[in-house]
Amino acid sequence: MKQETEKIVVLVRATPEESRKHGYLVCVAGINEKGEFRRVYPFEFSYGEKLIDFKKKDRIEVVLTEPDNDQRRESRKQISYKNLHSPVEDEELRNILQSKVSSIEKLKEENASLGVVKPELLDVKIKINSTEIYDRQQYFNLIGDCLIDKREKVKMPVELRYHFRCKNDPACKGHQTILLDWELNELARNVMRKETDPASIKEKIRNKFLDSMQERDLYFVMGTHFRFKTWMIIGIFYFKKKDEKQKNLFDF
Repeated sequence: MKQETEKIVVLVRATPEESRKHGYLVCVAGINEKGEFRRVYPFEFSYGEKLIDFKKKDRIEVVLTEPDNDQRRESRKQISYKNLHSPVEDEELRNILQSKVSSIEKLKEENASLGVVKPELLDVKIKINSTEIYDRQQYFNLIGDCLIDKREKVKMPVELRYHFRCKNDPACKGHQTILLDWELNELARNVMRKETDPASIKEKIRNKFLDSMQERDLYFVMGTHFRFKTWMIIGIFYFKKKDEKQKNLFDF
């Protein structure tokens, strides 16, 4: 594949993953102008430094080529990019997501590795692996360089798994799937700056990602693991529910 330029609406900026060779890298998922899903990487990241100047809902223009060893059809390697500074509005984004709603069962049949599902939430399981948000090894390294401020970990030690069914597929018997959205990472970071009690941390996370979501028009962006092909929730979008009575009144 030669280099191609595409305009992409960003749906996901994954939580940074550490690379021995390149430091921290971020993978991005989105939809191009043709309505095709794209998984684009690598983007370099350093917490506290604005190496990535875009976020969810932004439009970016990316020069792409084939990835080195990723056979998933939606995957591309980015050569360069620029932020178009024209973020998509919520209602347009909702329409984009609605047009792509599927189920994990159907995505498997299609051999897809990215997709959107509309979940019926059943429960959530939260695991706090640690309440320590500072990277001690990095802290000691910084002391050696005469910098004494502690540095926070890039990836927070919290795991969240949703138990849900795909709403639009009667054949769906339910899934228990890990959430890898950056928003969970940052919520855990903010909570742990003030809280050290695991039960209190769990309660706040549960309230945000389960209780409050029951009142929202909710969508999961799904992606497969590179090696194991298992499905993960890589992005989450939630909108105010439309007033059905008002909608019906003016739907003529």
